[in-house]
Amino acid sequence: MKKLLFGMMLFCSGSLSAAMLLAGSMANDWTLNGQPSALWNISRYGLLPALYIFLGLAVLGLVIAVWGLFEPEK
Repeated sequence: MKKLLFGMMLFCSGSLSAAMLLAGSMANDWTLNGQPSALWNISRYGLLPALYIFLGLAVLGLVIAVWGLFEPEK
C-alpha cells in the first residue's frame, strides 16, 4: 500500500510539473514562423532537461504504483 501511494504521488507531481512547464512556455509566444511550437520555446529557455526529468518522474511513479498494486500483501 505504501508503494502504491508513493507511486501515485510521484506520478502526479511529475505529470503536473511537466504540464505546468509546457503551459508556461506557451503563455508568451504562441507561434514560430506561423506554426505553434511548445518544444522550441522550452529549448529556447533551456528547460528541456527539466522537462525530461519531470517526465521521468512521472514514468517512475507510474511503474512504482503498478508494482505496488500487484504486489501481494503480507
